Amino acid sequence: MDKKILTLLLVVFIDLIGFGIVIPILPLLVTEVGGGVILVGAIIASFSLFQFIFAPILGRFSDKYGRRPVLILSSILNSISYFLVFFFPQIWVLFAARMLAGIGSANISVAQAYIADSSSAHERTKTLGMMGAIFGLGFIVGPLLGGVVSQAFSISAAFVIPAILSFINAILIYLILPESNKTLQKHIKIELFNLAVMREVMKPKNIAFLLLLFFFVNFALSLIIGVFSLLGQEKFGWTESQNGMYFGLIGASSFITQMFLIRMFIKKFSEIDLIKLGLLVFSISIAIMGLSPFAWLMIVVGLSTPFAVSLIMVNTQSLISLESKAEEQGIVLGVAQSVGSLGMIFGPLIGGTIGSFNLSVPFVLSGIVTLGILIVGRPYLTFIHNEKNNSNL
Repeated sequence: MDKKILTLLLVVFIDLIGFGIVIPILPLLVTEVGGGVILVGAIIASFSLFQFIFAPILGRFSDKYGRRPVLILSSILNSISYFLVFFFPQIWVLFAARMLAGIGSANISVAQAYIADSSSAHERTKTLGMMGAIFGLGFIVGPLLGGVVSQAFSISAAFVIPAILSFINAILIYLILPESNKTLQKHIKIELFNLAVMREVMKPKNIAFLLLLFFFVNFALSLIIGVFSLLGQEKFGWTESQNGMYFGLIGASSFITQMFLIRMFIKKFSEIDLIKLGLLVFSISIAIMGLSPFAWLMIVVGLSTPFAVSLIMVNTQSLISLESKAEEQGIVLGVAQSVGSLGMIFGPLIGGTIGSFNLSVPFVLSGIVTLGILIVGRPYLTFIHNEKNNSNL
């Protein structure tokens, strides 16, 4: 594999360790400093709102000025956001810090564009799968670290780890990672939010449906993000450390799926088939997760759920990238991330509101939404598949 891709995967891994530390313990920190379940959803949604706004902007910046400077700046912003929580663990600071982190974390599309710049079309699904595997690996190490540090010291103390890691990331990118964008578009304008650009990106029917699919999958997934740790705490009495270990299990399943299984499956099945399988497995697993009265059953679906999510996310992103022009990878993948973030704005708000009455209901609703996506989307997924085949004739 290209040295540039390996370096980028290392950078993503370090970044995802920090992200993995935060996800399981943030809801617990919000409740510790006086917030309720609804406020947990609002703080998580604020992160997604700013990610939604800034993902296309960072993508556009990377098309104009290069991927490297955007990755450096975003890593510094992430570092600052984590340090804020460490030094000032208060509700209003949590809101401000997660907004800043939303801007910094909007760099995922830039990393994906870097991969698109540096890999051939037929290798892109495998490479994006490896990037997804790094996400899973970060979710193995991150939650375990966060859980142990939270229980040994305090929840806010765990935030110093991603703060330092993000700063190290900025240094690594500056010293090691070369620029990948060889077709800088100096003439394009950078605007805060441009509906015309989004409409232009969504003109092709196949891209429009894939973005719609990405929106609903992220919405279904984010319904349960804010309430997951609270459900484990309420139903099984899980501590910060035990919640961290469970998220580590989820990360392990995601890593194995994206590092090994997807590379095996893509040889025998199309991206479309794998998306359909992922939607079916996710809809069943996530509903069981919310209703399970047994810890052992939670462990089983803790393995199957990330397997399904990995199949959906990697193959959807790969199709979006493959169907986009080479010179527009940054903006198209930025819009995709932005659309995904839009789903993750509404998901935590609705999940938090419903979860304040019953923590199991968001999981069931997530399963219903996902099953609906599969039923309604099947003909459109087939249409994309046929269109791709015809274009290759």
